[in-house]
Amino acid sequence: AFREVSDGSQDKDPSTLWLSVMCHLRQAEVYNPCPDSRNRRKYSPGPSRPQNCQVDLEGTQAKKSRSSNDGYTLKPSGPTQTCSSSLPSATNIPCLPPLTFGEAFEEAYQVILILDDREQFATKGSRSRKIVDYICSEFKIKIEVRRLPVGDCIWIARHKCLGTEYVLDFIVERKNIDDLRSSIRDNRYRDQKLRLQRSGFKKLIYVVEGDPNQSDAAESIKTACFTTEILEGFDVLRTSGLGETLRKYGHLTKSIHQYYKSLVNDDDGQNKAASYPCFDGFVKRCQDLDKMTISDVFAIQLMQVPQVTEEIAIAVLDMYPTLVSLASSYSQLDGNVSAQEEMLRNRSNSVISATASKNIFKLVWAE
Repeated sequence: AFREVSDGSQDKDPSTLWLSVMCHLRQAEVYNPCPDSRNRRKYSPGPSRPQNCQVDLEGTQAKKSRSSNDGYTLKPSGPTQTCSSSLPSATNIPCLPPLTFGEAFEEAYQVILILDDREQFATKGSRSRKIVDYICSEFKIKIEVRRLPVGDCIWIARHKCLGTEYVLDFIVERKNIDDLRSSIRDNRYRDQKLRLQRSGFKKLIYVVEGDPNQSDAAESIKTACFTTEILEGFDVLRTSGLGETLRKYGHLTKSIHQYYKSLVNDDDGQNKAASYPCFDGFVKRCQDLDKMTISDVFAIQLMQVPQVTEEIAIAVLDMYPTLVSLASSYSQLDGNVSAQEEMLRNRSNSVISATASKNIFKLVWAE
């Protein structure tokens, strides 16, 4: 992969090509999952065997491949290190909802799949809804339809005796190829991902339906999928269409139940009750995210400045969350224009380019 990437790149420094190499490998894995015997590499070790599709529940990169029975397993991460920018930590590992001493998850809770009522398969009587009913019967799971403030499906744990509901740490955004292409062009794609990242869920899953190779925007779609997974920590799953997506939901529901069933009850119920929102609390939390803050307005202003990308704007906000705080810092260097122009670049360890640093200074301070 490195040889093929470096042959097509003018930059031969290995340290700068790692992302392109990862994307190249990911493209081969995702978009050519079942090559025929004529195209298989001569050095492929061992006999071919059915593989299982995995999503790592503890925050490391997803490992995906298709199994012979279309099974879907979720496994805790091992010691393998990943290239994701969201490295696994204890805070990113889903934990049990509140349980009393000696109470087991399986005895206390039922896992329920919640679909957004704006999805096409949420309409009663439709052909898609019949598929949903079939999935319920096939996987012996419960599916409910509600209005979701973010995402296309989530999972809740409903207490079998008390009826209390806790939103589990998994959320799915589903896009077919045409919708994904449109959302990339009008920036809905970026905004929707940002809302998912800010929603508080620990496991973010992005389902892409259809074959991007059949789209006139194939390369931009593939690039978007790679960056979403490799750089932003999502698990990106591909399906052939709606039917397969719903089957994935069924496998995920069963696997999520098995995952929570396998966790040990450490009897820390009060802390867990505070960290696990009820469904109404989840809706309110997401609605609060839609309220624009002063920092949000400042970020929008910054991104109108030439040479200021989204990443640079975020770097500025990390140091100066408001326009006033940045202006105050410039005032301390008043009279030294050169130092003011270089201030952001120096204080960000060159994350902010010299040109962007100078342009932002002109916006805020220059006459």
